[in-house]
Amino acid sequence: MLNKLFPSTTVGSMPRPQFFRELVDKSLSGKSSESTLDQLMDRAIPYVVALQEAAGIDLISDGEWRRKSYVGVIAESYTGFETEKRIVGTHRHSAYVGYTVTDKILPSNPGVFARESTFLQSFTTKPIRIALPTPYLIASRTWDLQKSDKYYPTKLDLVRSLIPVIREELILLRDTGVQFVQFDDPDMGPDKEGLKLAVDSLNEVVDGVDGIHLSMHLCGRRQPVLNQPGYSSLLPEITNLLFDQLMFEFLDPNEDDLLMLSKITEKFEIGVGCIAAREPNLETPIEIVDRVKKILKIVSPERIVLHPDCGFSPGTYFEIPLDEIYDKMRNEVLASEILRQEFS
Repeated sequence: MLNKLFPSTTVGSMPRPQFFRELVDKSLSGKSSESTLDQLMDRAIPYVVALQEAAGIDLISDGEWRRKSYVGVIAESYTGFETEKRIVGTHRHSAYVGYTVTDKILPSNPGVFARESTFLQSFTTKPIRIALPTPYLIASRTWDLQKSDKYYPTKLDLVRSLIPVIREELILLRDTGVQFVQFDDPDMGPDKEGLKLAVDSLNEVVDGVDGIHLSMHLCGRRQPVLNQPGYSSLLPEITNLLFDQLMFEFLDPNEDDLLMLSKITEKFEIGVGCIAAREPNLETPIEIVDRVKKILKIVSPERIVLHPDCGFSPGTYFEIPLDEIYDKMRNEVLASEILRQEFS
């Protein structure tokens, strides 16, 4: 991935400041314009870049601060989506911006990821990574039987229509010179039919798009509890992905996780999600090292990348202090340095 052992990175998103959340509310209610929000983001994003650089992160993002939600970045660049604020009030956030497909999806302002990349590259000399949602994830989060069926009778129809959309966005992004691209899909699986659709549609997106390193972040698949399947339920399909790296949540890897890793071919680098992204507890560098060493029982040091278990803030309304995130990133970097000294 990078020319060093145990490189450190983020999954993408950073918590949004209060001013951003208030501006999003004004935008959704029509009291403020998108251009006002964009202008402020032009001034705010260099700060989140500096935050990561100060922590020592090797591969950085723009914090995804321009995005109201992870799938919403597509919804706001193409027609056909209905937008609303949805109240939830759990897990350190109070709401999120939701989207529903209600019309035919057509480009209105394509190239959003390319613009993010170009802007980010102008503020750092470090390598960057831009994250994209998968066709399957967008369809899972936005397709509604009553509201979407006129244009997309089934979720499969919507997935198929999104493949060329995401592929074109990927090509435009690649052409900016970005070297690292990440996809996320916490909805991948658990049923085999849906899993195969998710993998096959994503492979159609990336097949033949050369010149970039591709990562797949598989969040939302923690250890089997309360009848929830673990990562092993994604095998063998995920090994068919045309990707360079698979990224997992490994705060407490168990025997099932280690067995799963033993079945993944060495062509894949392994991202070790070793920091609790959305919990206030601060792991020490030694605690992080101990988590990574469990994975080192199965995976060689040359294949391992350190990152949080998930994005620090996947939506607008997560209330997580940036200072807390800085401390987590800094300890991740210190853990990388400890591991590098020991295994070099």
